[in-house]
Amino acid sequence: MRNLLILLFLGTSVSGCASYELMRVRNDLARQAPEARIGDGYAMSFGRISLGLASWLAGLGGDEDAEMARAVLSEVRRVQFARYDVNGAFEAASLRMPGRLRSYLERDDWYLLAGIREESEAVWVVYKERDNIVVDLLAVVMGEEELVLVKISGDLNAVVAAALMQQDINIPFFGEEEPAAEHPSETEVMEAAMELIP
Repeated sequence: MRNLLILLFLGTSVSGCASYELMRVRNDLARQAPEARIGDGYAMSFGRISLGLASWLAGLGGDEDAEMARAVLSEVRRVQFARYDVNGAFEAASLRMPGRLRSYLERDDWYLLAGIREESEAVWVVYKERDNIVVDLLAVVMGEEELVLVKISGDLNAVVAAALMQQDINIPFFGEEEPAAEHPSETEVMEAAMELIP
């Protein structure tokens, strides 16, 4: 039985393949900055089966971290990840947003969350929203040593909510009204003021 579980885990984790979409972003940046010499790396894509197995395995932990991981993984449909070495100096401030990201932003449901270009690092984060729910997030970070590309799909509002609830942080999300602020009573204000008087 143990060998079967190991084979099942290996089979589903390696079933993830490299993302063509992330490869296009990598190639775009390599063309823009050939001096960066974007080299070896790896790309992986995990779908429902791989993430479902990871969620199940997280549930075996039984502690709070395992429960949070399980809650987060249950809302994520797909994760694509790529990392490549950057072997040369380049001018990050001169890089343009990769064409794939620009094509997303031309659609009505994609938005720019962050775009930063400094001397040695460029960052772009775009997201797709449907019915006030963030359903896709694509991040590109190119620095002096590495290029990292990540795309996450699922109910990402629920992912963030689960993480914040685990930390006892309560903030409003897309479409939610901000909770009314609690104001101290007059008695509480007077007591606090009296404590300040020597």
